[in-house]
Amino acid sequence: MEKKYIGSLSLSVILLLSSTHLSATSADKTKEGNTVNITLPKVPTPPKAPSVNAKVIPAVEVRVNGEVKSPPVQEESKKSGILFSKRVPPVVAEAPKPKAVSKKGNLVGDVSNSRLCAYLRAPLLSKGEVISKLEDDFIVLASYDLDKNADLTSIIFTNKEIRSAASKKTRGFAGTLRLLIDEKNGFISITNPMYMMKAFMQDEYKQALAVDTLEKINDAFDGLKPSKDILKVSGISNYQFMLGLPSYEDMTEVASAPTQVLLKKAHQSKKVVYEQTLSNGSIVVGIKLSDTTRQFINTIGTANAALLPYPILIENNKAKILAPKYYIAVMYPMLSMSEFMAISSTPGEIEKECDQIFR
Repeated sequence: MEKKYIGSLSLSVILLLSSTHLSATSADKTKEGNTVNITLPKVPTPPKAPSVNAKVIPAVEVRVNGEVKSPPVQEESKKSGILFSKRVPPVVAEAPKPKAVSKKGNLVGDVSNSRLCAYLRAPLLSKGEVISKLEDDFIVLASYDLDKNADLTSIIFTNKEIRSAASKKTRGFAGTLRLLIDEKNGFISITNPMYMMKAFMQDEYKQALAVDTLEKINDAFDGLKPSKDILKVSGISNYQFMLGLPSYEDMTEVASAPTQVLLKKAHQSKKVVYEQTLSNGSIVVGIKLSDTTRQFINTIGTANAALLPYPILIENNKAKILAPKYYIAVMYPMLSMSEFMAISSTPGEIEKECDQIFR
């Protein structure tokens, strides 16, 4: 029994040694007694990576809207001596920026730095002088004193081309332009036809007409300068004072009845300053606001007071006004939030008075 156990043990050792021998055929081995020492080979050092000569690919000529764009210029860092290139976003075709459109050049009120001014300012002229200059190319519909001392006078004017362009559904507000005579501060202020038509004609804006009208105003008045009231051209047609407030299309309906009935009631109120009938049958009337409501122009500044008298469009048996929160803001494009809050009750008062003239 003991011999059999020893024999089995010897056989296991032999098998173990044989297995070790097989797994170490590629290694150095030494044997001392019953111990087998195995020396594994060293891991060979990998060959040195081959050097690569990088070749700088020359900049590719890029054209955007037909114009060759130069590659980014490298700037050297004085501290590290490393060259860094200016960050250049992926090449995307940019929308062309609005440029001055008049062929005459140096036209006051034309597009400048992708912006349009809302008004053109000029040295003070008398009412007679203003009307005389306008009558060469325009029709004066009315003049209206905004205060008891006649320091502020609003003159409403148009011509056949402007009236024709505005003879489209909901575009009647574009049918007139305004001029303010400010006796107290010594200047006149004229609404910029490019700005006003862009705002009130919306997608039916006719640039040729706007430019032609602006050229006529430039020819008629000397010493014109653009006002500081400006908006980006791209933002005029969809203008809002802030997100959530009315835009052009958000008009307020103040009355509903047959057109001639509405017109008769408006005149009976004795508030109508001017009336303009358009070729599509629509009628625009400008109305006086009460002395109390009209005070808002003193709060936010009288320089842009030519927005009065307040226009009402009578069309398809409805009387509509531009939402006051829109109309005041677009006519005062530099209006601040504090100024807007200071006249917070005015929009409601205007809507109420426009409604009352049809009662």
